[in-house]
Amino acid sequence: MSARLRILGSVLVLVAFASCFDRQEADQLGAARRRVKPAPCGSGTAVAGVAGVHEDPHQVYLTDWIVVSVCNLDVLLHEAEAQQQPITLFIEGLDSGVEPSGMDLESGTLTFILERTEKNKAIWQQFLYDPLFDPYAAMRMSVGIHGDRPLRRADGANMTLKLKKLYLDNTIYAFLALLTLVAIALVMLARRSDMLRDGPPIDGARQPYSLARVQMAWWFFLLVVGYVFIWIVTGERDSIAPSLLGLVGISAATALAAVAVTPAGRRTFTTKGFWRDLVTGDSGIVAFDRLQVVVWTLVLGGIFLTAVLWDLTMPEFSATMLALMGISSGTYIGFKLPMRGSEAGGRESE
Repeated sequence: MSARLRILGSVLVLVAFASCFDRQEADQLGAARRRVKPAPCGSGTAVAGVAGVHEDPHQVYLTDWIVVSVCNLDVLLHEAEAQQQPITLFIEGLDSGVEPSGMDLESGTLTFILERTEKNKAIWQQFLYDPLFDPYAAMRMSVGIHGDRPLRRADGANMTLKLKKLYLDNTIYAFLALLTLVAIALVMLARRSDMLRDGPPIDGARQPYSLARVQMAWWFFLLVVGYVFIWIVTGERDSIAPSLLGLVGISAATALAAVAVTPAGRRTFTTKGFWRDLVTGDSGIVAFDRLQVVVWTLVLGGIFLTAVLWDLTMPEFSATMLALMGISSGTYIGFKLPMRGSEAGGRESE
């Protein structure tokens, strides 16, 4: 009996929580309708005003609700039914394809969610561009029948909303703190451990940094940063482009191949510093096969960061670029093979 009472109590708590959440939503939308302050309407259909749900009715975030006041909304609905097309939200005269999530014929208002979808990404790109250094964007809103033109503006109506591109709350701060800890841990482990080196110390001498392992860590960190940043701004959870998996696969295959072709009994090489370890070979001079891998990794990484920070998208590298990285990595591995053969031959002669 006590178990049933506990279950019943849990259900009642969940119902009460959902009821409070729904009531909060209704209160926010009701406040937004009161803040619209629609302009006087004439005889035709027109947009009389727009407002968001925050204290500043003209400031909104992506995924926010907005309320649009429409003069003679019943006429617009009749026209939409006659054309058998839905009413949608228009942004700067462009049809976003977003349909209303609520309607109030008494007040003549439509409720929309500022939703970024696969179909309207191109519309949102101009407003979300460069969120770090240009945090606000003005958007002129309207409504209309899907596939048709947006409604005109009623005289004196406000149709502009100010989009704040970055929304930061406790959850976002927690993710940023976690990302900072990952970055610090990665740097500390790279410096103090042998995670990114050719192996553990031999006779007390630390081995050089491994180019292949550093490349793996580079792409791992960039992908994590890019994914979290895009999610913070847009809420998108599936932003990793397929070609980036190819780059990660190439770097992983390079690391595995480098281990496979490195002889177990080779003579010990000590570290000469991070940069010199990456670009110099066992002979101690700059090796072109290593240098080209480093340069192309930095170039593609720069393109990746630019696309993420400014365009809020992970770049889709072409098959040609992937092939170029594959050839560079293959050349790097190929130059290791003669060393393995020569060292093995030297051991046999001994």
